[in-house]
Parts: sequence; structure tokens; C-alpha cells
Amino acid sequence: MGYFLGIDIGSAFSKAVLSADGTIKTYAIMPSGGNYKETARAVAEESLKKALLSFDDTSHTVATGYGSAAVDFSDETVTDISCQARAIHRLFPQVRTVIDVGGQFSKVIKINENGAATNFILNEKCAAGSGKFLQVVSRLLHIEISDIGPLSLKAQYGVRGLR
Repeated sequence: MGYFLGIDIGSAFSKAVLSADGTIKTYAIMPSGGNYKETARAVAEESLKKALLSFDDTSHTVATGYGSAAVDFSDETVTDISCQARAIHRLFPQVRTVIDVGGQFSKVIKINENGAATNFILNEKCAAGSGKFLQVVSRLLHIEISDIGPLSLKAQYGVRGLR
């Protein structure tokens, strides 16, 4: 069985996903901290440990995210926009718009019927419109931040200007 390791080194959190046969076997998440290289190795090792595997058991490793250049053990580096588009398409083939609210940047990605990113926009200022923004909005609206997603699914109208 071929095991594949995906590493996302974000500005705030780093994630690792181990998959085989098209299914997720394990994953790990941890704060990125100040040393992306060390964090990449640690988050990968944590995911592999959960599956009782080592780096030698993986067939291919892909790195993405803000700190992907620090992943010195990856076979390939792919943009996070491409990764998000493909992943969302695989999980939810009918979705055409992805909103990613990260630690420093927020992105809106348009996806076509084949899962390719056809357009995207991201905020221009560090942390403007990111997770901190959602924390402030949820506090002002007197709702839990975890309720924002479910409430958004109840919307009766789309956002004007996004096509």
C-alpha cells in the first residue's frame, strides 16, 4: 500500500495528513511556531506515529502553505490554492467557491467543475480579514465563532459581485 503525506505549513498552524487508497488514515495539527523546518518534521512525525509508520513507509510527500519552502523532506511543493481547490472538489464536487480564513491571510477561490482554481483573491494586509477578524465579528454579534459556518449555510441570498 502506498502512503502519501501532505504537509501544510501555515503562518499560525501546521497540519499533516497521511492518506492511502484515497482515504485519510491519520492527521496532526500543531502551532507553527518560529521554526517552520522543525515544526514540519514534528507534525509529520506525529501523523506517522499515529499510523505506526515512519518516513520510509511513505511513497510521496507534498508540501504547501506559507512555510512550505522549509519542508526539506518533501518530494514536491504545490501552492495552497491548488491544493485547496483539488481537496474541496474531491470532498464536495458541487462546490465552486472556497473561503479560507487563515492566521495571516484570507482567500476566496473560484473552482471549476474539474476542481481547478480559475480565480482567487486574497487580503492585501497581514491579518486584515483573517481569523482575528472573525473573532471580533462573533463577539460583536454575540455568537460563538463556531456558529458562523452553520449560520452562513442558512443564508437565503448570495454575495453580490462574486461570480
